[in-house]
Amino acid sequence: MSSIDLDEVLATVAEIIAEICSPQAVAILMWDTDLETYGDRFLFGPRKKELGKLAEAFADIETEGLDRRIFEVDADELGVSMHKDLDPVLCFPVTYDSRLCACILIAGADETEPDEIVEDLDNYPFGVALNHGWEFKELQRENVRLRGQYEEMESRTRMLESQTMELIHDMTSRDTLRTRQVDRERLVYWISNAVRSSVHIQEVLDLTVEKIGTTLGVSRCLLLRAVDTPDRLVVFEWHQQNTEPVKNLFYSDEGFEFTQAALEKQSPHDLDDPALDTHSKYNKTFLRKLGIRSGLIVPLVMRNRVLGVLFLQDCVQPRDWSIDDVSMIGSLADNLSVAIENAELHQERERQAVTDGLTGVANRRSFNENFTREFERARRYGETLSLVMIDLDFLKKINDTYGHQAGDEAIKMIGKMLRQSSRSIDTAARYGGEEFCLLLPNTEIDMAEQLADRLRRLINEEQIEGPGRISASLGVASYPLHADNEEALFQRADEALYAAKQGGRNQVKVATAAAEGFDIKNGRAIQPPPPAASVDPSIDNPQNPNKESMLDIK
Repeated sequence: MSSIDLDEVLATVAEIIAEICSPQAVAILMWDTDLETYGDRFLFGPRKKELGKLAEAFADIETEGLDRRIFEVDADELGVSMHKDLDPVLCFPVTYDSRLCACILIAGADETEPDEIVEDLDNYPFGVALNHGWEFKELQRENVRLRGQYEEMESRTRMLESQTMELIHDMTSRDTLRTRQVDRERLVYWISNAVRSSVHIQEVLDLTVEKIGTTLGVSRCLLLRAVDTPDRLVVFEWHQQNTEPVKNLFYSDEGFEFTQAALEKQSPHDLDDPALDTHSKYNKTFLRKLGIRSGLIVPLVMRNRVLGVLFLQDCVQPRDWSIDDVSMIGSLADNLSVAIENAELHQERERQAVTDGLTGVANRRSFNENFTREFERARRYGETLSLVMIDLDFLKKINDTYGHQAGDEAIKMIGKMLRQSSRSIDTAARYGGEEFCLLLPNTEIDMAEQLADRLRRLINEEQIEGPGRISASLGVASYPLHADNEEALFQRADEALYAAKQGGRNQVKVATAAAEGFDIKNGRAIQPPPPAASVDPSIDNPQNPNKESMLDIK
C-alpha cells in the first residue's frame, strides 16, 4: 500500500501469492476498463514462460466465470498444452469498487484448497493497491502523451515564430535592420576580442556593460557577481545621463536578496513593470526603487555554475524583449562566462606564483621583491623599516621523532600565526625550510620587538599533535638603526636570530648597534668574528649533529 509504482505492486502481489501457496508460476493480467482488454501483464516464478503462453490465450478470449471468487482454467479449451506440474491453473479475479481490476493466474499451486487460497488472498487489499498502481501508470502514460503533444506544439510554435520573424523582416525597413544588425555584430565582435585579448576582467566588464547598454538603448545595464564568499557582491553599472545610478542599492539587504535570487536561475527571464506584475517572485519594493518599467536578466553560466547575471533595465517604457535580443545577449553572456573563468584561473595562478603552498604566506621570491621595494620607499621618505626573522626550534628532532607530517604541521602553524598577526601593510613570508620573515614598514625597533615577542608567545602556546608545544627563535633588526642597505639589514636580523638560538631558543633578540670594525654601509665585518671555540657545541653545531639539544621537546 506504500507504493504507487505498478511494477513494484505487481512484484509484491506475486511474492505474497508465492508465500501463500508456493505455485510454479504466477501471471497477473491488468484489466483496462476503457479499452475492455487486458493491458499490463506480469509473470513470476520458475516456470513463468510456460504460463505466459496460457496468459496470452486467456487474454484473447471472453473469459467466463469472472463472477466467481476463484475457478480453474481449462488449458485444453484455450488450445494450450501445459505440463502436468502446472496443473491446476487457478484464476483469481481481483475487483475494486465492484469493478474488475485484474486476473491472477496461479499455476501448479501446492495442495492447498482453492477456498483456503481465496481466504488467505482476501486478507490483502490487492484491489486497492493494483488499482492505484494502474491509475498512476495511466497518468504517467497520459503525461508522456501530453508531453509529446506539447513538444509538437512547441515545434510548430517555433516554426510559426520563425515564419513571423521572416514576415516582420520583409515588412520592416531593410536599412534600419541592417544598421541594427551591424551594431550588434560589432558588439559581439568587440566583446569576443576583449575576452580573448585581456585577463583584466575588471576593465572588460566595465566596458561590456557600457557597450551593451548603448547598443540596445536601455536605461541601465548592470552586471552582478558574487565572488569569493557568498556575502561579497561586485556590481558593474552603466546608465544613461538622464537616469539615476542604482549601484549602491544592490549593497543593501534588499539588493543582496535580489541578487541571490537572480543567481539561482540558469535561464534568461524578463521582468514586467512592478506596479502591474502580480506573478514576480522578486521583491517588488526593491524593483520600485529601481524605477524600472521592464527588465531582462541573463545568467552567466559556466559548467552549470552561475558566475553572475546581466541585468538590463528600461525605465522609460515597457519593452518586449525579442528572441533576437535574448539570443544575442545569451551569446555575450557565454563569452563573458569564459572571460570570468579565465580571469579567475589567471588570478589563482598569480596567487600561487607568489604564495608558499604549505603555509599560505608569501614565498621567498615574492618577499625579496617586496623587501627591495619597501626598503627603497623607506630610504626615499626617511621612514623606518623593521625586519623580524623567525626560525622554528628543533625541526629536525620533531621530524626524526614524530615524522615529517608533524614538522609540516608546526611550519603551517607558524604561517597561520603570521597571517593572523600581520597588518595589511606587512609582508609575512616563508623564506626557506623552517625559516620565516616578517617585514614591518614604518615600524620602530621597540614596536617591532614587542610584535616579535607577542608572536613568540602565540607560537609557544599552540599545541601540535605529537611534539605538543613548540617554540621559535626570533631576531629583529631595523633600518636605519642597524643597517644602511637591505643586504645589511637582512644580515643583522639573521645575526640576532643566531644570537637567540645561541641564547637558549624560544626568545627574541634585537640586533645590536654595529660594533667597531663593522662596516654598516656594506654589511660586513672588517675584523674577524669571535673564535668558534666560544660557541657551545651542544647548540645547533653542524660539526656535532649527534649531540642532544639542551631544550627537550615535550
